[in-house]
Amino acid sequence: MWRKPAIVGIVFLVSARAGAVCPVVVVTGVGDSDGIAVTFRNLGKLPIRQLEFDCQWAQSRPRTSACREANALFYPGVEYTVRYPYPGGQAATVTLAVKSVTTSDGLVWRPSKRQPCRSLRIMPHTPQSTH
Repeated sequence: MWRKPAIVGIVFLVSARAGAVCPVVVVTGVGDSDGIAVTFRNLGKLPIRQLEFDCQWAQSRPRTSACREANALFYPGVEYTVRYPYPGGQAATVTLAVKSVTTSDGLVWRPSKRQPCRSLRIMPHTPQSTH
């Protein structure tokens, strides 16, 4: 007799998780002489334990690198800034997108075509000479 409410509850939880939007919004990204700084906000309801960005370094030979915060604690509603070095120490344009988010309850969220996250193109800052 209790099976109907349990089944309805399970279906509700699965559909709620399936309809989730990107739990991270990338606010800004800045390139400097030795790397990039990315500011983001946790839009979810739970703290984030692990966050991984897909960093595509645009050079003569483009390469993808994982920009990862493996053991983190990012609370909901707070802006955080993380830094990643350029590969090989050479400044280059970077396209950054959320690759995966692991929340404190162990759920791993990945973007999809139906549930994308905003990507950001970060160009290295070049100092302007004053004459």
